[in-house]
Amino acid sequence: MSYVSLLRQRPVLILWLAETLSVFGDRFFTLALAWTAWQKSGAVAMGLVVVVESVPHLLIGTFGRKLVARFASFRALAAVEAVQVLVVGAMPWLWQSIGLTGVLVVIVLIGTCDAITGPSLSALIPGMVNKDQVRQVTGLMDVSNRLTWFLGPGSAAVLLAFLPAQKLFLVDAATFAVSALAFAWLGRTAAPLLASTASPTGEKGVADVAAPKALFVLRAHPRIGGALLVGGIGEFFSTVLTIGIPIWLTSQLHAGAGAYAVVLSAMGIGAVAGNLLTGNVALPGRFPSGYCLVWSARGLLLAAFAFSSTLPQVVVIAAAASALVPLTSICLNAEIGGLPGPERLRLFAVDSVKVHVASMSSMLLLPALLERAPRMSFAVGGALTAVAGLVAWAVARMRRPTPAEAMEYAELVRR
Repeated sequence: MSYVSLLRQRPVLILWLAETLSVFGDRFFTLALAWTAWQKSGAVAMGLVVVVESVPHLLIGTFGRKLVARFASFRALAAVEAVQVLVVGAMPWLWQSIGLTGVLVVIVLIGTCDAITGPSLSALIPGMVNKDQVRQVTGLMDVSNRLTWFLGPGSAAVLLAFLPAQKLFLVDAATFAVSALAFAWLGRTAAPLLASTASPTGEKGVADVAAPKALFVLRAHPRIGGALLVGGIGEFFSTVLTIGIPIWLTSQLHAGAGAYAVVLSAMGIGAVAGNLLTGNVALPGRFPSGYCLVWSARGLLLAAFAFSSTLPQVVVIAAAASALVPLTSICLNAEIGGLPGPERLRLFAVDSVKVHVASMSSMLLLPALLERAPRMSFAVGGALTAVAGLVAWAVARMRRPTPAEAMEYAELVRR
């Protein structure tokens, strides 16, 4: 089923439009808040913003399984979005008086809401379609992220030509309001995620069925656990690409902002193209073999930057590397999305923790190395990513599937 066919389903269309607007708003919010932090306290504060934003995700993802489970319905998420409308909408009036401490408090509040909304929404989306449409709906929601990373900064730049930076908060508040209304409507038609069923992991008690412990779920699904580990390593070294490209362009190719804009455009086009392919075509073989090999390919492309000497070479490598990003993202999310509700909710929370641990630790450790030795950073980071993917692929090939996994794969092949 194509994305167009999915969008003919009214609930899917409403959610996709609301989420696309919301993600655009998040880009504006991030830009406005980073600008505020820079104005108030300089470049160091901008790095602090990134670290503090990850803290609620780590704490709630690790210790808040029952809290997340309480919000696993569209009605509950509508209330969370309403809270964000109030917090973000108040920012223009607090702009002159808010200091760095105030900025960090706002980040914690919004990060807490996002840490609750992210896993819950990811777990609710697969329940809106038939089981054989989970990959397609996962890709449809992913394409919003790809489009906004590509178009978001440009849209913000256009708005900043007519509005002061603090007014971007009002734009973000409006997108949260749209999401709240969409979630409230969906709450009338969609069932809550968590039903009173027996726990597939063998845990006892209502609380444990609704919010199983991560360790139990990972033991029940070791293939997904291995994929999360490989993804964590890959996400850690992906910072080399994010931070390293402007450093490489200026220090090695002596290029300017125009060249960076060209590379970013190529990355955006590659990511959207990769999404359109991945959302409708499954990776060959049994998960996670194909997933691990794609991470190896991403590692090789990351290492290839160390040998680039012209702007066209950088553009081609960056576009190819970005095209593979949706392959890993959609593949993993679709695999988790096929699990029963409580299990997929817990694993989406674990995945969020993984992403933020990798992002925060890499932002603290890698920038200094990139500034001193960009060529070595690209080469070593890419090589380690590729090796991790190959090792995980070899382990997955050697491990015999359980009878349940064999039946699941046979059913997938028949479909």
